[in-house]
Amino acid sequence: MILIHRITPFAIGLIASLGFASLFLSRTSPVLSLALTVILIALLYARLLHFKIRTFQFWHFLGTPSLYLLSSFGMIFLFEQQTLSLTLAILTVLFLVLFAEYIFQFTHLPSQYQPYSIEYLTLLLNVLTIFFITSVAYGVNLLAQTPLWALAIIFFLLSIFILYGTLWVSKADESKSRPYTIAGSILTTEFFVTLAFLPSGLYTNAALITLFFYIFLGLTRAEVRHKLSKQVALRYLITAAILLILIVASANWL
Repeated sequence: MILIHRITPFAIGLIASLGFASLFLSRTSPVLSLALTVILIALLYARLLHFKIRTFQFWHFLGTPSLYLLSSFGMIFLFEQQTLSLTLAILTVLFLVLFAEYIFQFTHLPSQYQPYSIEYLTLLLNVLTIFFITSVAYGVNLLAQTPLWALAIIFFLLSIFILYGTLWVSKADESKSRPYTIAGSILTTEFFVTLAFLPSGLYTNAALITLFFYIFLGLTRAEVRHKLSKQVALRYLITAAILLILIVASANWL
């Protein structure tokens, strides 16, 4: 039985590779490729987690890579350069395999699991997912004229899952995680709606929201883990200021 779980990460990588390849080769419907790839990979992750659907751990370890994969597909639809699409596809496959490998070790071979591996990888995937989701949302709003209020509701719900899941995997106290999750989701969604009215490109807006999300999440994680200090706050503020200048300076304003 453990042998089947052992090869699951490689099976996930193979299915993800085939899914992306079908998009590049244009042999099948993009929607069909997306649906089949996400469903099959979600089932493999669920089996790796023993289908323990009554635990938040199951939904977090299933939802994090699935949402990242789904948002990656969305970004490929937006990209105009084949090189960028191929690079994103390769990185996505590698991250999915790595996440599955960590889950396998954590669930089936805890003696081999390196502490904090899932925590750090979850943080990275969630930050990337926020950027991808925001870019796709602005793209859908621009190209398909989807109502902003509908996108804001979806964005708010996804923000709740991502924020709470990141704090949960960081072993934050639940009594503190919930208010921070709600407050952070509201602030991020308000920022999402506000930037939609500015004369800036969708990638610039997405980068600004991702920066805000990263700083908020970093300070919140430090606070709930009782590690927030003046030095930590100053480091995040300096990082935010530098990245903000780079984003604004390199942006194309309409």
